[in-house]
Amino acid sequence: FLVRRFGIRRASIHGDLRDYRTFLDIFTRPLPPDSRPLPAEQGWLSPADGILVDHQRVSPEGSWVIKGAPYTTQELLPGRTPADYADYSALLIHLGPGDYHRFHSPCAMKIEEVSVLPGGLQPVDPVLMRRSMRILARNRRIALHCRDERNHPFSLLLVGAMNVGRMRFPFDPALGGRPWVPSHRKYSNPRSFSAGDELGWFEMGSAVVLFSPPGLKVQNEIGSRCWARTLLLPETESSSS
Repeated sequence: FLVRRFGIRRASIHGDLRDYRTFLDIFTRPLPPDSRPLPAEQGWLSPADGILVDHQRVSPEGSWVIKGAPYTTQELLPGRTPADYADYSALLIHLGPGDYHRFHSPCAMKIEEVSVLPGGLQPVDPVLMRRSMRILARNRRIALHCRDERNHPFSLLLVGAMNVGRMRFPFDPALGGRPWVPSHRKYSNPRSFSAGDELGWFEMGSAVVLFSPPGLKVQNEIGSRCWARTLLLPETESSSS
């Protein structure tokens, strides 16, 4: 029933449906083994399954307009400055109830710092989002501040939504749980991941914003579907040099 009701792709379910004892078990399921081999092409991968809702480049003065709503860099990524993200792009991916809910590293990377940002749980469905809601600055969020293998800093912003108050991170089990209070942690030994490695999961639908450095070109159209561990941002000649 749940597979039909929410449009869950049977190919994304490992094993027999009877093995999943609860509603939550299905939503937080892992991918079947060997179901998403990494692409041969060079570039960054999609961190999640979902719809690419928007793709915008930061303005010269360091502001962003994402899904029609204006934000400053400080609002989206507290502690970061416009200079840190000059010429960067933001890609907003919405995960619906039927999507695979785990998120993955877009490239070989290290997580150096994490910010926990409390807030509400407004819907992130693009149909329901209004500009005045400014959910990327007001909803419950966790920002992962990372560095790729070429030493470029970047961030992943994981956004909670209606009915989705929890996120899980195996590399740091205390992260994403209660109490939700403003906090920041810097890892003395940054957590290392290969491209496509699992980082954690949402407990039902939500949104991911990837802040990507210059030199990567989005190949997906806005409104198209993204798949975790598949190519999203091919490298340009300048980025590979």
